[in-house]
Amino acid sequence: MRAPLALLAALACTATGGEAAAQSYWAYVAAESEDEVALLRYDAGGDLVVEKTITTGWLAAEIEAPHGLAIDPAGDYWYLTLGHGFPTGRLVKYETGSDTIVGVADLGMFPATIAVPPHGTLALAVNANFHGDHVPSTVTIVDLETMFPIADVVTCTMPHGSRFNADGSKHYSACMMDNQLVEIDGATLDVTRRLDLIANEPAPAPMDGHMAMPAPGGANCSPTWTTPHPDGNRVFVPCNRGDAILEVDLASWRVTRRIEAPGAPYNLDLTPDGTKLLATLKGSAKLGIWDVETGEPLHLIDSLIPVTHGVVVTPDGRYAIVTVEGIGGDPGTVEVIDIEAGARVASAQIGKQAGGIVLWKMEG
Repeated sequence: MRAPLALLAALACTATGGEAAAQSYWAYVAAESEDEVALLRYDAGGDLVVEKTITTGWLAAEIEAPHGLAIDPAGDYWYLTLGHGFPTGRLVKYETGSDTIVGVADLGMFPATIAVPPHGTLALAVNANFHGDHVPSTVTIVDLETMFPIADVVTCTMPHGSRFNADGSKHYSACMMDNQLVEIDGATLDVTRRLDLIANEPAPAPMDGHMAMPAPGGANCSPTWTTPHPDGNRVFVPCNRGDAILEVDLASWRVTRRIEAPGAPYNLDLTPDGTKLLATLKGSAKLGIWDVETGEPLHLIDSLIPVTHGVVVTPDGRYAIVTVEGIGGDPGTVEVIDIEAGARVASAQIGKQAGGIVLWKMEG
């Protein structure tokens, strides 16, 4: 079994002279319009290399749209959502290294982001239902040992951004059409709270067949992600249509801060120490980096091409790995950003519409 990422990060700080040891990082990246997943390796100070391209899907005549990625805590398996299918999407379990399929589970309509808690026994996949009616959708809970879907929990309309807090006790997702943040208890797997991000007050449970309604006064957020802070006290939510990142206090269950983020923030991540917040700015083809304490921007880094999508921070906090979709038939791009310097240090091309990303391991 591989050492946990947190341990590897700690070992990275023990190099001679106080300098970080030479590190290599591996990440899986989905190419949504290519039915491919690329395994990439970045050697610190060197090149970003595509080590392998894994073909996904079963339907030769259809793009099945690999979207969300997750890794189990031991690093022995990786998980992929396929967004299209007849009639629903799928969760596919792969063994790392060999990258062979070892299990498949049926999900709901157009599943997107997936999360696996630290104990690694379950996966929660949000069924975004992008192309259906704007009615409440679900989070599918899958037992990862048997790959059996054990529950479909109704949240709200077009859920996205599935993430657990640090200890796995709470799960958060955001609903793009209802402007809501939804909390699921990690033990009971029931919805415990909903927050209306526009009204900044608790939201009621959706009614069966209820169509999503526009926010009052024309206000909109269209939240696309959730990122709990390591301190366990707050969660960050990007307003893709509001050019802001909201900080939600979990004790009061209210939005307590608004960080300006022009350019349609989409996906988020935090450095492991919780001091820096990163967001892909999908509308302006940039990666933004903010100081968490002050909310002030530290860096805005242009991507090589449009459209920035996913971001993951390495366990040592040195680098951000960013996916950039491209447009039309352009290849997708993966970029490595030095967080402290706010500069791109490497890039590589993969299949069309690079999107979902997960870090596999760090060695050095």
